[in-house]
Amino acid sequence: SLLLAKKERQDKRMDTLQKLLFTHAAARAETVTLDDSFNEAVAHQHLPIAVRRLAGEVTASTLLAAAALQFDGTVMVQVAGDGPVKLLVVEVRPELTYRVSVTLRDPEAKLDENATLQSLVNANGRGQCALILDPANRAEGVQPYQGIVALDGENFAQIMTNYFIHSEQVETLIALASDEHRVGGIMLQKMPIMGGKKLPEDYDEEAWDRLKMFVGTVKSEELLTLTPEEINRRLFWEESPRVTYEGTPVFRCRCSDEGVRQMIQSLGEEEARDIIKEHGKIEVTCHFCGQVRTFDSIDVEAMFSDAPVQPVCEEKPEEK
Repeated sequence: SLLLAKKERQDKRMDTLQKLLFTHAAARAETVTLDDSFNEAVAHQHLPIAVRRLAGEVTASTLLAAAALQFDGTVMVQVAGDGPVKLLVVEVRPELTYRVSVTLRDPEAKLDENATLQSLVNANGRGQCALILDPANRAEGVQPYQGIVALDGENFAQIMTNYFIHSEQVETLIALASDEHRVGGIMLQKMPIMGGKKLPEDYDEEAWDRLKMFVGTVKSEELLTLTPEEINRRLFWEESPRVTYEGTPVFRCRCSDEGVRQMIQSLGEEEARDIIKEHGKIEVTCHFCGQVRTFDSIDVEAMFSDAPVQPVCEEKPEEK
């Protein structure tokens, strides 16, 4: 039954990320699978199948990058497309909390469920992608680091692989899979050996090539049906890796009532009253979680009776 299938997935901890260290190869790997958390993250967005798959691949790769970087702050991948997908944003914060937002150029357009990545985000060659690192304690006036990711590749795994190899100078191999319900991915990276640093006693010069060969054999079906532990055991059981981390990715939005109020105050009292006069209310929908917040004339009156505050919100008001 559906209930038994769901319980089996929960027992297998499908929303999991596992990190491995191969000391004899000076390499590391991150493996992630997503199930319920990703379905919750995009449930309200009603995405066409092809776009949902792409969003899944971008989400998996962002989580893998965040786990590999061990960055104290926010790791974000942002795709500004020139095709049916206008904007795709995945944001990962500490403890593997993440959120996803997809904006379609025409939400009513019918898309081929087998539409390619290039046709979705780079149809006219003007699509852009960036990996953004925003430190937790970023000083005022300091901009987040932004690395440009070239949209060269047939799938997002190739695009991110090329980015790490050419822009970050890190030998990398990535495999991703996404369907209507689940997401999976694995990233293998060779760790730099600094000059003068002693190699481990068990260092094996051929190990890196073996690891790449193993990752090259992983099937989409495995990434979509097995847990990271099962995937890694199948691929690397002969290499005796060390598990360095295991965590649970969780969908969590950062929008709040207070943040929305501050955003409305930033519009100014005159504009807020004009919207109320024309539409009878101000309705704000969060692009990440889909929560709708509605404010009437009494709410607006109360907002502007207090001292103004500085705006900090990412949601945009929808005039209705």
